[in-house]
This record gives sequence, structure tokens and C-alpha cells, in this order.
Amino acid sequence: MKKHSNLGRWICSTITTLGVAGVAGLCQAQPVVYNFATGVEGWSGNEPAALASSTTYSWNATGGSTGGGCLQIVTGNATNTEIDPWVTLPSTLNESQYISVSVEMKVDPSSGTVLNVVPPQSGNLQAVFRNASQSWDSIWYGPLYSADDDSWVTYTFVLAPPYQPAEKYLQFQLQGSAGYTAPITVYIDNVTINPLPDPWVVDAFTQTKLQGGVGTVDTTEDAPFKNPINGTTTNFTPAGSWKLSISDPGGYNGWNQYQPLSGTMDTTRFQYFGFDIFLDGSSGSTYGGVQVLFFQNGWSGNQLYIGGLSFNSSMVGKWTHFDFPCGPLGQTASPALVFQGTPGSDKGTDTTTFHVDNLEFWTPQITPKINAFKPAGPGGALMTVDADGTNNQYDQEGISSPVTNNTGTDFFWIGQTPASYSFTLTNFPSPASAPGFEAHVYIVNGDTIGGAGYTYNQTYSGVPYNVNDYAAMRIQNGTNGGVQAIFEWKTNAPNANVSATNGAINAFPLPNYVTVNGTWTLSFSDAYDGTITGPNGLVGSFTLPNFGTDPNYTANFSPGDSMVQFGVAKNDGNNTGVNNNKSTVFTQVQVSNATDGTIYNENFSGPGLDANYKWQVAEYYLDASTRVIWQPYGAAYMVGWNTAAAGWTLQSTTNLLSGWSNAGVTYSYIDNTGTNTLGAVPATAIPAGNDLFFRLSK
Repeated sequence: MKKHSNLGRWICSTITTLGVAGVAGLCQAQPVVYNFATGVEGWSGNEPAALASSTTYSWNATGGSTGGGCLQIVTGNATNTEIDPWVTLPSTLNESQYISVSVEMKVDPSSGTVLNVVPPQSGNLQAVFRNASQSWDSIWYGPLYSADDDSWVTYTFVLAPPYQPAEKYLQFQLQGSAGYTAPITVYIDNVTINPLPDPWVVDAFTQTKLQGGVGTVDTTEDAPFKNPINGTTTNFTPAGSWKLSISDPGGYNGWNQYQPLSGTMDTTRFQYFGFDIFLDGSSGSTYGGVQVLFFQNGWSGNQLYIGGLSFNSSMVGKWTHFDFPCGPLGQTASPALVFQGTPGSDKGTDTTTFHVDNLEFWTPQITPKINAFKPAGPGGALMTVDADGTNNQYDQEGISSPVTNNTGTDFFWIGQTPASYSFTLTNFPSPASAPGFEAHVYIVNGDTIGGAGYTYNQTYSGVPYNVNDYAAMRIQNGTNGGVQAIFEWKTNAPNANVSATNGAINAFPLPNYVTVNGTWTLSFSDAYDGTITGPNGLVGSFTLPNFGTDPNYTANFSPGDSMVQFGVAKNDGNNTGVNNNKSTVFTQVQVSNATDGTIYNENFSGPGLDANYKWQVAEYYLDASTRVIWQPYGAAYMVGWNTAAAGWTLQSTTNLLSGWSNAGVTYSYIDNTGTNTLGAVPATAIPAGNDLFFRLSK
């Protein structure tokens, strides 16, 4: 990228691609393997001193998983509470280059079990990396049940961030803190520290027992695996796939949960999540489809939508492959995923059965190019509606209040006045360029929708239709110029738009407003008197039914659980596409009332959307994608490159022949296509002068 002195502006240049210093995959880390073919290979015990003297480590020349050697560990008495085999690594290990640790392990059937534990266990297992200062970077596995561990079992420990840069030791710990009924003997073989693969096949369902979740492993149906990187085909053995049945496919049913063999899934290390589906019988489009959801890090919050598909007749009786972008999820430690049924036209009269196989993450192996360059724009929460005008004319996108606040919080104003809700906008498109385009705040009753409906709608941006009770302030561009402010409310009307029979709309046309930019505030002085105030002063006032005392409404606007959403709406009523891809930046949002004081005063200082409050991104059901991003303050430019793969560094120089250095990007994100990365170049990193070049380095 070059700043040209004659033009006085930044221009794209093909010369930028010459700075690429590596290709993903060419500098692959090597596996670290201990197969105990000729001895213990440096392994010893690291138990506390009181236990070490009674535990022996030795080489068993014939006891390995395939008849060769293995490491044998024997505790001397039943009071030993743990074993801690460890090894000094051949060189300092950078975890960011690796995906997992695997070990084959067998507990001798004659061994004791943990005292007073039912069903019988051999203890809790974990793998631990340790640096030169003896850190304890643990990857938990959990209890080993003696009914399953008396034969060779492969245990896999998936690494999760933060990835430590300089690990010196690898250790396992099997611990029965209560002691054992008798001494134990443990055999260890084929310890492997596995490099970050591409693709990473999380599970090909070669084990007869599903490691977690719902469904069964069917050994009669198996999909050949086609490697998306090199095109080769592999048949994993033993054969198997995940069999799922949805008995009522007329709605969002079939909560088919899958947990990985061990650890969690870092969706940010790859560009795509892929899988194969086999549709049984005559199931077709009338039988609906499925959508794939990932749990947020550590089971926190709600599930994140990654993609969906509709069943059709071409899928019956054969395997079909699907790939969904996974980078925008931003989940570095997702513990599980879900295949959930979506509605078909049969209205739930038939059962849909299908198989899933070859769950994989992968990234195209390309030499990335710098493909985008633009001014960064103001800092804050950038919200953009979908670019699809013909199928998604009513798209909405936004953020919801943190899940921890949405239980036990009443965001409504009844009995809590004075109360106010406000947002400040910048870069809002003009009425002429985006007629109908809208910013809004929704206040939603969680009690009356309840349960799974409330959970789902916290990350769904089109809540007014779904929920029973809500109130809203909408600020819209006029369709013939000017601006319009709206207060609306709805009661007792799930799956319906607001109407004269279930609510009311108070609209305030503002023909003299030429822009929506600025601060808009919805305020209540008592249970039924409200005002909307715009950037130029008072816009309008309205009077509501007394929701606090009228018996027709007492359950509608005084909930125990509720939420607020801030967002944008396309509102392309004529379906012209005029508002496709339109956006605005929320620079501040505030919520306050007399009971709780200031609940939110968010200026989006970052980094990210959850630095000050754990905002949830809310998406629309059509063309669902993450269209709300945090833009850093103080950024001069956003530079993009055409991969979501991690490990690339943006460098800059004022001289193509020398002086390349880090361009200062400390914040980057993957766009809503899931295939491009955008990095923020801070203004402080822009040198004086008219020439500046960028390149990517790895």
C-alpha cells in the first residue's frame, strides 16, 4: 500500500503483495513423539517428595499398546494419591504452533480404585505444560472410570489460549485425592504433541461411544473424508457416523449436542468449520433442515449461530459436504456445538433422520494478499445491515445486554422513574441516501416469553415480532427527507407485529432534521408520561396507559427478568435494495433508573465489545452473520487481507528496499464473510511523509 505524493491520498498498489514473507503451512512445527521403543526416553516421576520414594518408573519392553515398549508406573502402596510422569522437552515449545497432546494409557485391571467413589474411578487425569519457572498450564480431562480404562485408551488434550510461548516440560497427573483401595499400575505409550493441523478433524466418529451429547454412533454408515487442502480421500477406521433423529421437525427442535473428545474448540484458528451429512429415507425440503450453533467460551452466555441448511431431495441417500465460516465467532474455547432442527413445511408430522460425519476445521492454504484499505472511521460499535436486498429487506442487527444482567433485572421504567434510555450515533447515512434506515433501543420482557424463547431472543435481533411484551424507541430516516422519532409498545402478542389491538405507536415527524447523528434519549417521569429528546432538543411527548396500576397490564412491564437491545434496521419497505450494507456507529449507550442508578454508561472504549460490559451480539435469522464489530479509537486506517488464518503480521516501511517493521496493529477482526481479516493501523504508527508501504509477514 503506497501513499503517493502527487495524488495526496492513499492508493492500492500491486506491489504490496511482494512483501509476503511466508505461506501458511510451509513452516509447519514438527510433532514431538515418545513411543518408548528402547527405553523411558527421559521420563521420570515428579510427585511430591512424600510420594516419590514409593513410586517406581521403569521401561516395559513388551507391554506397549502394540506389543512394543511402554512406560510402566507402579505405586508402592494404597496411600499414594497421585502419579506425575513428566519429561523435559527436547526444545522450548511454543503452544501457538500446536493443537493437542495425545497419550495412550492403560490402568492394570488389578489396580485399586479411588476410595469411596461410585462408580469406581482410577482418578482424575490432566495434562500440564510447564515453563522454566515451573508454571502449571493445565489441560483438564476428568475422571477415568475403571470399567473403561483397563484396556488401551487414547486420551486427547486440546490446547486453548492463552497459548504459552516457551514451555519446557510436559507432565501428566492422575490423582485420586482420597487415596486408593490398593496400589495402582499404569502403562503409558505413544505420547505425541501434535502440531496445528490443517485440516483438523475433530471427530470422524471412529469410536463406538459418543464422547458427550445426544445421539448414537452408527457403524453401518460412514462418509469418506475428502481433505479440503490437498484433495485426497481417506476412509477413517473403524467406520462410523453420528446418527440423529428429529421427531418433530415442524419447529426449532432436536437439541443435538456434541462435545469434543477433550478440551475445547478454538474457532479463531481456522477459517471454516465443515462436516458431511447423509439424509436418510425420503426426507426432503418438507422435512426442514438444521442449523449449527457453537456454545460461547466455557459454557458462558448463549449459543452462536454459525450457519444453516435446508434438506432437499438431492441429499437423500448420499453424503453432502458443507462448510461454514467460523472465524467471526471469536470463540477461543467453545466446549460444544449443536445441530438443531429447523422447520419444514410438513409442520412436524414426520420424523427426520440424518447422519453427521467428519467434523473438521480448516483454512485454505494460500499466500494472502492485502485486499482492502480504508479510513478507519470513528471508534465505537459499528453496526451494518445485510447486503442482500432481495431476500432480506427487513434485516436487523444489534447488541443485547449481558446475559448475567438479563436474569433478575427489571429494565422497564414502571415504579423506577425517573428512567432513561439513550444512544449516540455518528456516520448515520442521510435520509436521501438511506430512506427508512433506523437505529433503535428495545426493552423486552423476559418473563412472558421465558425459557428457551428468552434465551434464543437475547442473541436474535428481530425480537419485537417474537416476544410477548416490549417497548421501543426507533429513530428513522424519513422516506421523503427529514427524520422520524417513534415510541411503540406491544403486549400479550407473541409472534405478531405491533398493531392497534395489541399496542400503540407514537410517531413524531421531524422534517427539519437533516441527520440522525447525535444523542437520542427516551425518558419517563412517571409510569405513563414519556418524552423523546433529540440532538436539537425536545422532539415529542406521549402518554401511555398506566401500566403500573391497570390490571390489563400489570404483568407486562414489571418483569423479574428483562433485557435491552440497541441496534439498526434496514427497513427497506419497497424492497429496492437502497439500504443494503448501510451502517452507523454507536459511540455511546446509556440506561438508568431510580432503583439501580446508572446501569450502563458505555462509550465502547474497548478493546472489543465486552471490555466494559459483556454485550451479546444479536443477529437476524436471514443471512445470519456477525455484522456488529468494535472499531478502535485512534485508528487511522483499516488494512485487510484475504485470509482468516492466524499468524500473519502486518508490516510497514517508507522504503521498499529496507526498514520493514511492525505496523502497530494490536486489534484485528474477521469480517462477516469469515474469509478476510481487517487490522487497525493506529494513527501513531503513521510516519511523516508521503510514502508508506505495507506487507504481510509470517
